[in-house]
Amino acid sequence: MPVPRIADSSFLRRTQRQLRWGEESHRQTAAACNAANGSPEIRDCQEVLQDAFWHDHYHLQPYYVSGRGYDQYRPAYELGWKAAVQYPGDLTAVMPVLEAQWPGCRGTSLLAWRQVASAVQAAWERMRHADPALGPSQVKMLCVLQGLQRLNLQTVKSLQLAITQAPPGLVQQMLQRHLQAFEAASAELAHEFALPAHDKGDRLVSTSLLRSWELIKSVMAPQSNATVLDASENAERMLLMAYRAALREGLPEAARAMLLRQAMAVQRGIEALRWLRS
Repeated sequence: MPVPRIADSSFLRRTQRQLRWGEESHRQTAAACNAANGSPEIRDCQEVLQDAFWHDHYHLQPYYVSGRGYDQYRPAYELGWKAAVQYPGDLTAVMPVLEAQWPGCRGTSLLAWRQVASAVQAAWERMRHADPALGPSQVKMLCVLQGLQRLNLQTVKSLQLAITQAPPGLVQQMLQRHLQAFEAASAELAHEFALPAHDKGDRLVSTSLLRSWELIKSVMAPQSNATVLDASENAERMLLMAYRAALREGLPEAARAMLLRQAMAVQRGIEALRWLRS
């Protein structure tokens, strides 16, 4: 694959290292989720699901203070869901212990204990009353799909930036079609598996590509077709690698069929970009 013109060779080397690390991390996560139910590894996967739920619902809670970001509440939710595993007894007896722990685990949160006590309690109760039917295979599937969804949403962001940089014409039109296809794929994943329909941070490989796009966008005029096509293909290649990694997992047939169909669409998109460049 040609070196993207939006970045130097060091960026490409970093991206390749991150991709290798990402695949290894994915294999480790999958292996962890295959362990017996109730193991620390399975609890880690369950915590991922708790984190995703509260990220999407914290602002709907009666104790939410307008203008506060999720980062202000997340330490409280984490304290609550971990306490549900660590202290299986009555929450009333545990709350003084958790209040004493709050100053040491609040991180960058500026909220006082009285402002987060209800959030801690809500996370504790939700973790304690989680669906017992959610076995290791289901937790594993949701972990895999959530990671794929985040990268899918990041690719959407990459293409949005690419479209703003592409000269008007055929390239811009093709990227717009790709953008719509990835948005539809993300919506399908969100609908079928109750996944977040928006991105939650810069924890993925494609963040490096996004930062490169933002840098170019801030200091240069619209890019040439070749530059935009190289960067867009790079983003879609990373997404295709994520689909291939997900398809190597033992997912249910319905989920596998959906991912295979979406992966084939990504592959066709990459081939179209190559054709357009040539």
